Amino acid sequence: MDYMLSKIEQFIKSNFMLVQEKSTPDQLDQKLKIATTALFLEMAYIDFNLEPEEEVQISKTLTELFGLDSSKVADLIEIAREEREDKSDIWTFAGLIKSNFTHEQKIHILEKLWTLIYTDGKVDKFEDRLIRKISTLLGLEHGEMISAKIKIQKKLNIE
Repeated sequence: MDYMLSKIEQFIKSNFMLVQEKSTPDQLDQKLKIATTALFLEMAYIDFNLEPEEEVQISKTLTELFGLDSSKVADLIEIAREEREDKSDIWTFAGLIKSNFTHEQKIHILEKLWTLIYTDGKVDKFEDRLIRKISTLLGLEHGEMISAKIKIQKKLNIE
């Protein structure tokens, strides 16, 4: 069993850009930006349709989180989209964030995900399931997820 897990881990490390071990600080920073963006895209695409207002919200969030101009945000979204579609999955993205972000940063990402979810004013069952999964993968407690949800509901005046 350990041999099999070792082989799987070796395959992942050799094939997925986001989990390659040796990274300079700049490379790690870029990987974290890609992983974060990919989680936002995953949430936006959970209903198989990226709405224009969701795309605007993602761009706004990335500008706020990373201080990027619109050109760099567009590039980041494209890279994350390719990474999401080609090789990586939610566990890879969330694992990278879990390992490198502070607890407060993870909560902030969760709040931004709730903001994205509420772009259309409601939470569907797919979004609810995914936010729960992401919260768990980030190592956050269920209560922290609910607190983030309530905070964003109040901020957006949603009941």
